Amino acid sequence: MSEAARCGARRDGDEVPTPGGAVVRQQTTRGQETEAREGIHIGLLHWAFPPCVGGVETHLWSYARALTARGHRVTVFTGTTGARSPGDGIRIRQHHLLDLARPHRQSGATVHEMRDWFRTELTVPGDRIRLVHGHNLHQFSAVPARALRLLKDELGLALPHTYHNLRRHPEDERMARECAVWDTHHAVSDFLAGECADVLAQPVSRTYLGVDTSAFMDIPELEETGSRPIVLLPARLVPKKGAELAIRMVHDIIVRGRSLSRHGSAVRPRLVLTNPSTTVDFRHEAEGFRARLRRLIRECGLEEGPGRDVEFREAGVDDMRKLYEEAAVVVYPSRFAEPMGLAPLEAMCAARPVVVMAVGGLGESGSTLVTPSAGESEEALAARFADEVWRLLADPSLARRAGAAGRAHVRAHFDLGHVYVDPMLDEYERLLAMRA
Repeated sequence: MSEAARCGARRDGDEVPTPGGAVVRQQTTRGQETEAREGIHIGLLHWAFPPCVGGVETHLWSYARALTARGHRVTVFTGTTGARSPGDGIRIRQHHLLDLARPHRQSGATVHEMRDWFRTELTVPGDRIRLVHGHNLHQFSAVPARALRLLKDELGLALPHTYHNLRRHPEDERMARECAVWDTHHAVSDFLAGECADVLAQPVSRTYLGVDTSAFMDIPELEETGSRPIVLLPARLVPKKGAELAIRMVHDIIVRGRSLSRHGSAVRPRLVLTNPSTTVDFRHEAEGFRARLRRLIRECGLEEGPGRDVEFREAGVDDMRKLYEEAAVVVYPSRFAEPMGLAPLEAMCAARPVVVMAVGGLGESGSTLVTPSAGESEEALAARFADEVWRLLADPSLARRAGAAGRAHVRAHFDLGHVYVDPMLDEYERLLAMRA
């Protein structure tokens, strides 16, 4: 909102002009939102977009919808072939140099090709885009960042950027510094902000992404878990997301349940592993991983398939709500320094108890934490994870209370509109004013 509106210089219901004369919705003193005639046109830039599924893609899907709900227009620039629009007012533009399925050609010619494409897309008569918000453009290729740098002064562009992860590897750090051409830098957790500031040697703001709480708040709180409760791991099927540990964990719980079955207290949970048909495989980690998991399932004496001990489930952007609704407990046993993790926040908003590994930024979510110890075996760590999940499965009232507390926590601290959309729109207005 403009400074004049904050200071009360406008009356309730007045339209607030943005730089260039556009008009956005204004919040009245009575807490009622006025209708917008016209909003600013915002460009969102990322390598992938749904139906390709991942944390960044899910965030941008919800964020684009939230922006249009506030009266703005959105163009998503991506490399995903067949990317689909989340709704009215959101258009998709695809370019092969953003497509991660193709080789990353980095040369003066490709930079100029992308510059010319951006120039055409950003200068449509009567519908110019003066702000492009980049997401994770410090990865894979410097071409998009270099192309936008060439256009920044020519077109008067404002260029904010959000870092969703950063691999502490010399080549990745070099790429991050080369791509650091943005007006402002945001990271999705305190942990990641520190990592980025260390690499970029400049300030990086911690800006939590938040989740669309409206999508999950009406999911009923957990009732009885039943004899075959579902434990859900909502992550890409790559080694570092902890699927192997989750299988060992469920095996441990099933063994405990067998020992109690003689006393009529059997608990035999089912593990659901999400298996998106389309996702970004950053370093070809998914190749052969599912076969590896199936070998581990057999070694543990578990059964695999729908309704069995371990199930691989399709998980597109529209499937997550049903998965959370079916789950009794959600786990996120990442084996690397996870930057933050949107799925645990979504699950908490769905009133499901969540147990995560205390690595990276995962501890900032407010979930139940399991802290790995130096030199600890995977079996021992899986058993400690099983301890936390067992407590929740064995006591549905405890699980219900944990889920309700998680929902209240996310609503208070991680609502997409409050923690991300509103601050970003304030920043957009400030940056556009500076470039006017």
